Amino acid sequence: MVGRNISPDVFTFNILIHTLCKKGLVSNAQNIIKIMIQRGVEPDVVNYNSLMDGYCLCKQIDKARKLFDLMVTNEIADIFSYNVLINGYCKCKMIDDAKQIFDEMSHKGLVPDAVTYHTLIKGMFQAGRPQTAKELFKDMCSYGQQPNIVTFSIMIDGLCRQGNLDEALTLLKEMEESQLKPDLVTHCILINGMCKAGKINDAKELFSSLFENGLQPNVHIYSAIMKGLCRQGLMDEAYKVFKDMEKVGCLPNNCCYNIIIQGFLKHEDLPKASELINEMVDKGFSADDATTELVVHLSRNNDLILRLLKVRNEGSAN
Repeated sequence: MVGRNISPDVFTFNILIHTLCKKGLVSNAQNIIKIMIQRGVEPDVVNYNSLMDGYCLCKQIDKARKLFDLMVTNEIADIFSYNVLINGYCKCKMIDDAKQIFDEMSHKGLVPDAVTYHTLIKGMFQAGRPQTAKELFKDMCSYGQQPNIVTFSIMIDGLCRQGNLDEALTLLKEMEESQLKPDLVTHCILINGMCKAGKINDAKELFSSLFENGLQPNVHIYSAIMKGLCRQGLMDEAYKVFKDMEKVGCLPNNCCYNIIIQGFLKHEDLPKASELINEMVDKGFSADDATTELVVHLSRNNDLILRLLKVRNEGSAN
């Protein structure tokens, strides 16, 4: 462009900055900002937001904060600027700083949007602060931000991970009363939560209801229910679910094979595990660390062990 005397505009520069930042080349993106200024092209809020996001992705949170403060001083920071920094702080487990930035928004006349709340609620759950997450959810409703499927899914996931399955189910009911239909993500979260809480019959019932409601379970849901069944020692049922996948056009992936194989290994059904390991390898999949460790520990079949290790080594080389 430059060789043809075509001057890149702000939009062109932003595409370049955004791409560099997403690839982790944040120092190159920083240099592009300098080149823009040298060429008399004033960087806009989108350019700076992209650079700030790049700093956050590279865990350079201090640089992100410094740039954010400069944007606030120059009165160009927008809602996206705040969301980027809040997300960066949450990813770096600096949840108090994230909450501080959130609180500052109202002083600047900015109203948090759904993304702001989603990011901070998720961060609070991950930081082990479920009560604050629940308070944020209530605040969101109070300030006119209508919770959507994503909001409810984040809340239900957080509650399940905290072991509060009953609260999660209450929230599911509230979701349905709001005329919001749980999607596959929500169902997967709940099935996982039920299985971890030992409520395998509830998980099976919810899994069956998907078909009754015209929904087709995806590979993640199949993985979740199989893992729960294996954990309870219900290997016949787990294997049936595994075989039924292909019948409905949902092909088992690497994760599915490892789950069912580990189940058979833990219950010392070595012939079935061996059969599935060979099938898995033939399909181009490989055993994960847990599967390999169990095979080495339990199997007397040296050929099987060598085949597994060979595939793993080839995978590492690639």
